[in-house]
Amino acid sequence: MAGIAFRLLGIGICAAAWWWLGARGREEGVPGGMLPILAAHAVLIVAAILLAKPLAGFVGDWLGTLFMPGERFGKPPPMYSIPEGRLAKEDYAGALEAFAELAAEHPEEIAPHLRMMEIWLRVYKDADSARTIRDNALQSIKGKKNREKFDTASRLLLGETPRS
Repeated sequence: MAGIAFRLLGIGICAAAWWWLGARGREEGVPGGMLPILAAHAVLIVAAILLAKPLAGFVGDWLGTLFMPGERFGKPPPMYSIPEGRLAKEDYAGALEAFAELAAEHPEEIAPHLRMMEIWLRVYKDADSARTIRDNALQSIKGKKNREKFDTASRLLLGETPRS
């Protein structure tokens, strides 16, 4: 934090010196004012040096994300084909098990929990089990936004009024 304050102070001093030297050089005219104008340009170089490190770090981090994926790409995406295939074959117990495994492997995903709730509601017609799935999912889903999205979607699925 002290480094940032030092750089900001230095840039402020450079800006004031650049303005003062430039104004003095313009007042004196071309032959006598060249030295202050050259000094003003030297002050600009010092300011550029002070700005170089933070600016390079910011631009480098931003450009680095184009070529190096972040943490969110650290593991393979969820494979919904297995539970969906079991669901298509009407193997509901197997689909529930596969969706539960998928939810455990990918705690940021809300879809497996919703699909499990959907199976409990539409196939088994058991709203209490669907609510249990919802309550457990609200504790296990990572990320506040994901939990909020899941809460809204699960309340709509259960026919409850979403919280505002």
